[in-house]
Amino acid sequence: MSAAAIVVVAIAFGALGGWWFTLFVAVLIARTTFELWRLLSRAGYQPSLAATLSTAAAAFIGVRLPNLFIFIPALTLVLLVTLARQLQRAQARTFGDWAVSFAGGFYLGWTGGHLAELIVLPPDGRWWLALTLITLWSADSTAYVFGRLLGKHKLAPAISPGKTWEGYIAGLIASTLSGILLGALAPFGALVGAIAGVLVGALSPLGDLVESMIKRQAHAKDSGKLIPGHGGLFDRIDSLLWASVIVTYVAIIASGNFQLP
Repeated sequence: MSAAAIVVVAIAFGALGGWWFTLFVAVLIARTTFELWRLLSRAGYQPSLAATLSTAAAAFIGVRLPNLFIFIPALTLVLLVTLARQLQRAQARTFGDWAVSFAGGFYLGWTGGHLAELIVLPPDGRWWLALTLITLWSADSTAYVFGRLLGKHKLAPAISPGKTWEGYIAGLIASTLSGILLGALAPFGALVGAIAGVLVGALSPLGDLVESMIKRQAHAKDSGKLIPGHGGLFDRIDSLLWASVIVTYVAIIASGNFQLP
């Protein structure tokens, strides 16, 4: 039921498009940034929530609103101000605490900006968003089923013992096929859909492994308890962030216009 509710909300805001979808993604990223900050705290760091959130906001704006030319000065200001504030502290890991705050915020804001950017990519961003979601969900679901049924060879046992090569390959095949099928219906065509499907199936699991690595350091099973039966938002969108980056640049290359709208 929780998963169904998430899908319905995502589709609704995707259908609205434009700034409604951007606002929706911005809220997701803000909440996910909070969950990451909490994980870093549990991992033994003393990260700054203000630094993490402000860096995420600057990076998000830099991707979603590139024509405003405020990304570089905004991110520079955040970098210098948050680093200067660390001078008030006299602890052995002060710089490390700042570094994980800045890097964590940048990671989520930058990739989250690509998720928001999908909806405005030509010729119709809704097709690119649909391609991202369908290929990713196909990969995740198929990998889970085949991994449980046939999985014997661990993909990354030190980070995520549940993932297997059998599930990974099955997910890759499923994402490729779903990309081809959707592409045949979409303006960008089956070939572009296939390329996106292959890349999403091959690379998006890295997003999940990155989050698993962070959770393992924090000795946490989930990033939060916001979604019953699913954990936190970070648990739900870790792979989606990577898939969004992949499809964004597939769309840009396919259009021949090598810049963000």
